Amino acid sequence: MSEKSGFDREIGVRGIVQSAVWLLAVTIAAFLVAWAFYREQAREETAADPKPSPLVEAQRPVVPPGPRLQSTPEKELAAFRIEERQVLATWAWVDPAGRIAQVPVERAIEAVVAAGELPDFNPPPPEPASEGEAP
Repeated sequence: MSEKSGFDREIGVRGIVQSAVWLLAVTIAAFLVAWAFYREQAREETAADPKPSPLVEAQRPVVPPGPRLQSTPEKELAAFRIEERQVLATWAWVDPAGRIAQVPVERAIEAVVAAGELPDFNPPPPEPASEGEAP
């Protein structure tokens, strides 16, 4: 008995290859049949669905008017603070005709300290009405 290159000739390679090809073909065929069945069932379900009632549209939730929750409050707060700091640190005319100006906060503090007293922002109280006058 002579051995031929250590390969066992009792195993039929042709049979294994044929089995693999048939298995692949049956798997692909089963997939295609299942896919076609799914598509047909989905089409029938869509066709069988009743039309939605007009009341459904009326019951749809409506987005409420603002103010709404902020999506990124940290960024918006940082931008707001930068804007406020810029307003508080710049000169600007509020009413040029009335000669009212916006003064930077640091400069306003220096002016109040130099003057030695705070300005009186409260208006004087109204005069009491005399007894004979109607309000």
